[in-house]
Amino acid sequence: MITRIVGSFWFRALLSAAVLVYLLARLDWREAGAVLVAVDPWYFLAAVSVDAGARAMMISRWVVLLRSSGATVSVWDTARIFFVSSFIGTALPTGGADVTRAYALSRHTDDGRGALASVAVDRLLGIAALMTLAVVGLTRASTDDIQPLGPLVAGLSVATVGMATAAFWADRVVRLVLPTRTQQTTLGHWLVDTADHVARYRERRGILAAVFGQSLVVQGLRILEVFLLGTGLGLDVGLGYYLIFMPIGLLAFMLPISIAGIGVPQGVIVWLLRPAGVPDARSFALSTLVVLLGVLGTLPGLYLHLRARGHQG
Repeated sequence: MITRIVGSFWFRALLSAAVLVYLLARLDWREAGAVLVAVDPWYFLAAVSVDAGARAMMISRWVVLLRSSGATVSVWDTARIFFVSSFIGTALPTGGADVTRAYALSRHTDDGRGALASVAVDRLLGIAALMTLAVVGLTRASTDDIQPLGPLVAGLSVATVGMATAAFWADRVVRLVLPTRTQQTTLGHWLVDTADHVARYRERRGILAAVFGQSLVVQGLRILEVFLLGTGLGLDVGLGYYLIFMPIGLLAFMLPISIAGIGVPQGVIVWLLRPAGVPDARSFALSTLVVLLGVLGTLPGLYLHLRARGHQG
């Protein structure tokens, strides 16, 4: 019952709204608005360009995963599914884009489990790469740079990378955890089969290494994107600080705890930038720009979606 409530659309919507109201009540929202509209347009355009490069690399790594599994989907169809699902996902709880992407792909391949597995592996490697960058940032930082949040970031990063890696042994975990009777039900068969599809990537070490390398580039570009937006807003925070702490903020955008990244992830970014001496109004403006740029990046999906509906009509 509790799991169903927490996972519901309305719970996430209410949580997002509650955090957003809390943030607006604690900061000067007029100042935040003034900072937001005063962003340097050149830095904003640079961030848009970096975002476009990151999305192109996301498509590339998914193509590599799909072709390693034998899926016969063209690069164009892969890109179209990626952009359309990203656009539709902006109106869904965080993670909805991945579900939409897996469903759309299954209609092209007739392999729903394989489609879901490719999306799951793509997401797992992305998360692992993001938190790996946080660990790299921590190893290069001085003690003063990482206080007081450094130990928390280190623990969360290592734990997240560990869990993402362990997910490739989901086939063994599912069979160990689920009772035999449950495994024989429709849901049990689905879980076991999906876990088996994910586990098959375990033997494709070269592919996983290549996709993980691409994921490091993607996540590095996303951190650079936030740095450019922050600089455009006048935040006096170095790229090294973003490398250490922003993976936690970006992870919050990826987790199914909000609607379109509004609310909780914004609160996380505000919290992460406080030790750097950034006023809440400015960090809230930055988090809002991150959300807006994320929506802007899905607009090609809107065009492709409307174009497909026009052809159907």
